[in-house]
Amino acid sequence: MKNKIINLSKDYNNAPAGRYCTDSDYSGEHFRKELLIPALKENDTVTIILDDLDGIGSSFWDEAFGGLVRDGKFSKEDLNKKLILKCDDDIYLVGYIKSFINEAYSINKNRVIK
Repeated sequence: MKNKIINLSKDYNNAPAGRYCTDSDYSGEHFRKELLIPALKENDTVTIILDDLDGIGSSFWDEAFGGLVRDGKFSKEDLNKKLILKCDDDIYLVGYIKSFINEAYSINKNRVIK
């Protein structure tokens, strides 16, 4: 079983910000497209280490993680199997990030295509 570990603060940035690439060089969209999606496609599991980060806004988390489901790249079930989130610094952060995945799932399953 192949596992990829991404330490967000060391492998990406300790203070990523913004939703879209136009907002920042270290946006949620950039992280999702350049690191997260390739890692999820190429590995059985991906562990994201979420320690040593400086106050990251909700738009980053929503775009990086909720965007995986919203864009139809992965299902909530896929992410439950493949994505492992770890954080010792903030006991609430993992649940907070998962709430964006759950919200994107709820929106997608209720979307009516015309």
